[in-house]
Amino acid sequence: MSLRLKIAAFALSTSLFTPVTAWAEAAPADEVTADNQAEIIVSARRKDERLVDAPVAITAIGGAQLEDKAITRFSDIATQVPTMIAGKAASGSSASIFLRGVGSTALSAGFDQSVSFVVDGMPMSRGREIGLSQYDVQRVEVLKGPQALFFGKNTTGGLISVSTNNPTDQFEAGLRGGYGFEARDKYADGYISGPLGDTLKARLAFRVSDSDGAFTNTAAPSYTDPLGMTRQRNSDRRGGGRTLSGRVTLDWSPTDSLSFVLKTGYTDQKDGGPTDSLERICGGGRLVPFTANGIPPSPNADCKIDGRSDSSTIPTAVAAANYRYAGDGHMYSRLKSGFAVLNAKLTSDVMDVNSITSYYRFKQNDLNNVSGEAYPATFSQLADYRQFGEELRFQTKFDGALNALFGVFYSHGKFVFNTDAYIFPVPISPVTNTYTTFKRDNGFSSDSMSAFLQLTAAVTEQLELSGGARYSVESRNSFQQSLPGHLAFAAAFPGNMRLQDRFRDTNLSPEVTLRYKPSRDLTVYAAYKQGFKSGGFNISQTLTAAATVAAAHYGSEEAKGGEVGLRSILLDGALAFNATAYLYDYIGLQVQNFDPVTIGQVVANAGKLRTQGVEADFTLKVPGLSGLSFHGAAAYNKATYHGYVGQCYGGQTVAAGCNLLKAASGAFTSQDYSGRTPPKAPRFGGALGFAYEMPLADNGMSLTLSGDMTHTSRYNFTDTLRPDAVQAAFTKFDAALRLKGPDDRWSVSLIGRNLTNKLVVTAANDIPFAGGTGTGTAGTGVLADMSAFVENPREVFVEVGFKF
Repeated sequence: MSLRLKIAAFALSTSLFTPVTAWAEAAPADEVTADNQAEIIVSARRKDERLVDAPVAITAIGGAQLEDKAITRFSDIATQVPTMIAGKAASGSSASIFLRGVGSTALSAGFDQSVSFVVDGMPMSRGREIGLSQYDVQRVEVLKGPQALFFGKNTTGGLISVSTNNPTDQFEAGLRGGYGFEARDKYADGYISGPLGDTLKARLAFRVSDSDGAFTNTAAPSYTDPLGMTRQRNSDRRGGGRTLSGRVTLDWSPTDSLSFVLKTGYTDQKDGGPTDSLERICGGGRLVPFTANGIPPSPNADCKIDGRSDSSTIPTAVAAANYRYAGDGHMYSRLKSGFAVLNAKLTSDVMDVNSITSYYRFKQNDLNNVSGEAYPATFSQLADYRQFGEELRFQTKFDGALNALFGVFYSHGKFVFNTDAYIFPVPISPVTNTYTTFKRDNGFSSDSMSAFLQLTAAVTEQLELSGGARYSVESRNSFQQSLPGHLAFAAAFPGNMRLQDRFRDTNLSPEVTLRYKPSRDLTVYAAYKQGFKSGGFNISQTLTAAATVAAAHYGSEEAKGGEVGLRSILLDGALAFNATAYLYDYIGLQVQNFDPVTIGQVVANAGKLRTQGVEADFTLKVPGLSGLSFHGAAAYNKATYHGYVGQCYGGQTVAAGCNLLKAASGAFTSQDYSGRTPPKAPRFGGALGFAYEMPLADNGMSLTLSGDMTHTSRYNFTDTLRPDAVQAAFTKFDAALRLKGPDDRWSVSLIGRNLTNKLVVTAANDIPFAGGTGTGTAGTGVLADMSAFVENPREVFVEVGFKF
């Protein structure tokens, strides 16, 4: 690291600042700070209310706090929520998102996410949204546990709701630009907002960025493969990319009772592909990568998480020979995403009516390498998804004790997911003119319909009882179609094989909440909730000769349980303290695993997963010391499987526990997961820190110093709970120093994240043909090498901003 970076890191590491787990922004004209924390506004129940009044488990983060830490990615938002583990992945959904130990594997492109997204009222459950840039954000709300009533599509594990800024009544504009030293990251974002007439307002926001990447690529400039063809190093760095994104918001209020808000945006992202952040972990503690199919490993590969990995192209002749979406052979990803959301609202003295109409599409092409430069375990993908949604919601405003929220929701989706794979280095097939091992088209069309009702009764001035339910009807038509690949593998991966499936299911998810408010700034509540996620057909199933429709079926996932909570503002508004205790059972949790020997992907439903724990957070404005505040959060979560027999990990022998469900070959296939902790379920997460703003002059110039410390306990990062796949407990430090001009018209900032450079694994899968043998036998098992997805290393930014 250069001398200037060492100096910057040292200066930043002298302070601590924690994520503001209970902060959010209020109405656009009312930014949340420690001085007005009593009026933090959230919309967790689809209405604006103070956080202290909301009987829900929620972490709310304001847009100002996101800007202060230069957070523009969903994966970075996850670091602000204790026990949340999230990151990008390669195949399937391209995302791994877990909250309280509940989530969906990234392997399946067919799964809806157990923890889903809602952006400006539009449900998004495919997972690839994790890669979209977030900017000009008003607030982010992370809702924990089942969410059935308020956000259209039912979810089981939780929900991340993003609200972007709306147009303002007066003209205003802002521009911000920065440079990240470690990744050579150049970025700028801005907005312009104001009235266009008496009834029409508009806002334009944008973000552009270009990064070289903070990880090192150790691949040789050129490398000769087993066929004598040349592979080139993708780049000397990994993890870079560029983003162009823009969003327009129009707010039209033709009358005092009728308003329309239209948001539309487009994002174009290109980077080195989902596997650009992969690093190899050698199985069973080996110090040298495994020899795959007799091909020795590259001398440029290592066996540890150190920010270094070998990533190379495939030969241009391979990419050009009927290898779809392979481009010129460089690893890459190109994501284009667009959306439009129209929110119409009609108000009256007795009832409000809301309509949310949305359209969303993304198209992503990518080429991925999971095994480094020596062995060509590569695959390409096309993921093309279109979604239309409509929600109609009615909220009564009667003067009496009883009011109702009711409505309907409909969503139609169409997904195309095609993939080619090149995993055996053999000469070109003379008939099919390709090197690819197998080729496959997959997809589905889905319809989701539901109706919901909630009744709320003011039993007394302090006691409120609400109860309701959502009735859902889910349908999905799925298909898989294999295409002819290399003739040498026609028996193992036959072409022209087609599987089709029709899935239908219904569900009723009730919810009851009792809220008690003995005073304006104190809330105690208890709630019982259920959630639901539709089953379907695994369109990521490998189409071997033995593949069947039945083998790809997976059932629906349900959640049942409850929580009790306390929300409080104390010490004349100086202290905010919140706590929640919860217990939820997940029945039929959808899981999927990868077999590195058969290249098969096995889908199943876990018997039951129980999560239980306690969460708390606080914010304290120190009395008598203007500008100084402390804040923190802690979460204890115990997640345990019950009654679940599932796939063994590759190389797991009978002695190691792979001793259930014997196959025709005589080898066992399954292990007992009962009593064990699921993947990505840390037992403890916490944060602690401060912020201090001091005036420098009478004209309003100020200096803000902030810092945070976050801690996460150990967790397993593989779906099959490999014993050598454990992320050790880690602690991260972030800090920022910000100089602001009068009325915040300008600012200069130095921002540091992960200053101690902790390299954290969020997910991993076995590498094909790199071990994984001896599974379910009494002999010797060989654990496979793993390709591990690693969070961003140290990041240090300098940033300049202006407001007009």
